[in-house]
Amino acid sequence: MITLASFLMGMAFGGTFDVYVSPIKLVNRATNPNIAISHEEDAPYYYSSLYSKLAKEDNGHGGHTPVEKVRVYNKYTIEALYPECNYRRKPILCAMQNGHYYVETIVTLNDDQMIFRTTLYSPEGIIINTATRTDEMVVNWIRQQEVTVVETESRQGKQTMTHFGKEEMPLKWEIPYKLLQYHAQQASLGLWVGVKLN
Repeated sequence: MITLASFLMGMAFGGTFDVYVSPIKLVNRATNPNIAISHEEDAPYYYSSLYSKLAKEDNGHGGHTPVEKVRVYNKYTIEALYPECNYRRKPILCAMQNGHYYVETIVTLNDDQMIFRTTLYSPEGIIINTATRTDEMVVNWIRQQEVTVVETESRQGKQTMTHFGKEEMPLKWEIPYKLLQYHAQQASLGLWVGVKLN
């Protein structure tokens, strides 16, 4: 309780707040073998360090001003400050117990879509803001039909005859979605630009 009170006093007078950013959690529901995923699990930490200064706080006069100081921690640096809490297993509980903000990033992979969602929680465990980016598989159908074109020339001029043969089932051409660093960057930017603290 003392930690929470000192944290709130620090926010009121110093404009400083601490944020723990956990690694990406991957929920893979894709069965398509053509979907290849390569990601950097700490990308949300790097981008939160960069964009967290875009957050705004209530200035007490009906407007918002940029937060003066944001301290962003990852799974390695947070353990140095709070070694008694297991941030890898219970990150939101640890954040609530220690009175700081928490950023969670979940990437869900389905056969036809990738959803990249990042969420900021308050020290009370309440969602403050969330940002989502998606990428979808592109499916093209290629028509299969034999077409014969015959051109003849006579006194009346050129004639073109087109004969359409039996149509086969179309071919399905899939272009899988990709999980890119761009998705982490855009989701983090969207998250922090929309943060307004009271």
